Amino acid sequence: MAINIYHVLTLFTSFFVHLSIFRWFASWILKKMSSVFPTLPVNKQIMLRKHVMSAIHGAVTGSLGLYAFLYPGGAFPNKVWMDVPIYKHAGCITLGYVIADLLLLLSISALHDRMMVVHHFVAIFGSYAGIVESFVPYYGNLWLMMELSNPMVNIRHILHTLGLKKLYKLNGILLLVVFFACRVATIPLWFQLAPLMTTGELYEVGPIMLNNIFVLTPIMYGLNIYWFSKICWGAYSVLFQKASLS
Repeated sequence: MAINIYHVLTLFTSFFVHLSIFRWFASWILKKMSSVFPTLPVNKQIMLRKHVMSAIHGAVTGSLGLYAFLYPGGAFPNKVWMDVPIYKHAGCITLGYVIADLLLLLSISALHDRMMVVHHFVAIFGSYAGIVESFVPYYGNLWLMMELSNPMVNIRHILHTLGLKKLYKLNGILLLVVFFACRVATIPLWFQLAPLMTTGELYEVGPIMLNNIFVLTPIMYGLNIYWFSKICWGAYSVLFQKASLS
């Protein structure tokens, strides 16, 4: 199914909502969380506002991905071509967020990050492809589910900067559990592609999409395993080594 007016509206709404979160809502919620926020240097305040925006985006798109996974509506692992409206709209939300975040990265010196700019250009391509192509949405949705861990990642930075130590530890435990559930435990689900590979139906989608499956996906999951090992070690250090020292 091609892009329609509802997809365009979702994209533009996402773009302006995320910018509004950064501009107005983030400062308000951070002031409510801690009186430390207004005393921070301007650069740190800007970074925390961006973390709030990213956390909200991750919660929304990750939840949509989880819903689509639990209630697939026919988008099963053996379906190569299948139109899933919720998956397409989640892609539009992501695309709107990425464009908004890219605009902030390029226009605010405190946020300049060349690697994130490269990452966002790749994400724009991936999101657009997911919106336009109705190709293996079951597996594309597994990428969306990875967003479930991003709220905890961003909240971790917020809590650490604001000095909220107890909540920081609780968030770390949640990060460990959710990261494993959505970024590591889902790896075996990709082996369900094997029947589509043997029939040859999978190879009809073109080289770009095949590159996403056979190159980008293994790289991402390899990074997920690496990051998960770092999270496990960090959790062990905080929960057990410091406890033994005390």
